[in-house]
Amino acid sequence: MGFVTKNREQMSLIGYSLDDFVEPTAKCRFVAQLVSELDLDALYSDYSEQGNDAFDPEIMLATWFYGYSEGETSTRKLERRCQRDLHFIYVSADLRPDHSSLSRFRKRHLELLPDYFVQMVRLAKEKEMAEFKSIAMDGTKIQASASGKKSKDTDTLSRYLKAVRKDIAEYMEKCELAESEGGDDLEEIREKIGQLQKQEKTLLERKGQLAKRREGIKPEYREKHKINIVEPDAMMMDKVNGRKKAPAYNAQISVDTESQLICSNDVVQDRNDQNQFSAQYENVENNLGAEAEREYTTDAGYHSLEQLEYIEENQIKATVADPQPGNRSNSNKSNTVKKPEELLKEKKKFKRSDFVFNREGDYYECPAGKKLDFERRYSRSGWRGRTYKAAGCSGCSYRENCLPSGNKSGVRRIHRDNREIYAEKMMEKLQSEQSKEKLKIRMTTVEPAFGNIKENLGFRRFRLSSLSQVQGEFNLMCIAHNINKMFILLTANLPLLAAHIYFKKQLMIRFKDLLVNIHKINQMPIRR
Repeated sequence: MGFVTKNREQMSLIGYSLDDFVEPTAKCRFVAQLVSELDLDALYSDYSEQGNDAFDPEIMLATWFYGYSEGETSTRKLERRCQRDLHFIYVSADLRPDHSSLSRFRKRHLELLPDYFVQMVRLAKEKEMAEFKSIAMDGTKIQASASGKKSKDTDTLSRYLKAVRKDIAEYMEKCELAESEGGDDLEEIREKIGQLQKQEKTLLERKGQLAKRREGIKPEYREKHKINIVEPDAMMMDKVNGRKKAPAYNAQISVDTESQLICSNDVVQDRNDQNQFSAQYENVENNLGAEAEREYTTDAGYHSLEQLEYIEENQIKATVADPQPGNRSNSNKSNTVKKPEELLKEKKKFKRSDFVFNREGDYYECPAGKKLDFERRYSRSGWRGRTYKAAGCSGCSYRENCLPSGNKSGVRRIHRDNREIYAEKMMEKLQSEQSKEKLKIRMTTVEPAFGNIKENLGFRRFRLSSLSQVQGEFNLMCIAHNINKMFILLTANLPLLAAHIYFKKQLMIRFKDLLVNIHKINQMPIRR
């Protein structure tokens, strides 16, 4: 099987090429050149030598990259742009691919997009567009393609399944009646029964998936948990595109704080970011190459004892904001300068951060100066730690301000997870001016990247469905963001490039004029 292809610089019979109509510094030129520098062996090997000719994969890939970089994700709109828009005509080499071919190409090669994303990131590093020394992480919710109306809980699924089975029974009776009487609508009834049986099978599958999913959810949320019939991989998430709840995915990115280039991305089903740091860190190190001096910054959404332990064990230079600084005990008494009277002026209750933990002596000290000694070890739901108990709180003048509401024992206790030390170390690190500055930089780098993807490029909802497909599509979104950023970074050097292309074109124009003049001379009658 061959390929339907064209050379964008091929001269036409009337003396012009697509290259003549596009300005030298156009982004479409940059995209076509960028794709030509990628290793596309895996893409071409996916095609057979047999069958009809296919559109050149390199040109189709460049068309999709350019389309997403312009916020165009619809296959029909992209088809029209390739027929009417000069820059789209250039990048598609005037092949004018139809929407069906564009759709098939995108779905067929989704699994290759992560590799092309990584190739572009490494290319940016080789061309010294970014050093990738400081990385900021963030996550956002992107709405799934399926409608929220198709999300059902257990009770609704049961009622829906009951109604479908009732319809099947009714159509089965109609089918028997039609068979006995020889009705003309027999085939139509059988087709309807087939559709209902297929629907019944889907509902049974979703009911089983929902039951399995509910096992890993807290008991208080199990009854309200829903599954989407059309797209079961999508999870119901809060505050998506201005909606209270909608089926969505959690999209993750890691961004270079200097260039705002995305160097890692992923799509997960988790509703929060608490377990995502390690996965993003490993992706960044694999994409860019391991580097011990690389620094990472995240917001409080990534803060968890498991991830802080991972950071400590792997000696990662990371700054992770704390969502509950009031829960972190101070290990240095000299930092606690405020007396109980001063604390009461600021708040009604003593926080855990007002208690000093003595690591050497293994005890807590309350604001009144009394000890909370080790009481016992505990283990529940995978959490292991130690409990510390005060000797007596009955005679303390700060008793009402110290004991939590609902405390029936009359004694202050503190539960300490075995990994709490990692959170305390991070809290101490967050007090430095350097860490505070890093968190400010994070807000102005990674969050604007999501703002560009959602607002400027309009990627607020996935076109494709299922986790594997949206992961591929999100790579397209991130590639589009990086293309625009790389093009902006190169604009500083474009004047020199534009001059080079301009003089080349001028030489071509003069050469064409010379050919025309020679042709005219050859056509002139010879005078005797």
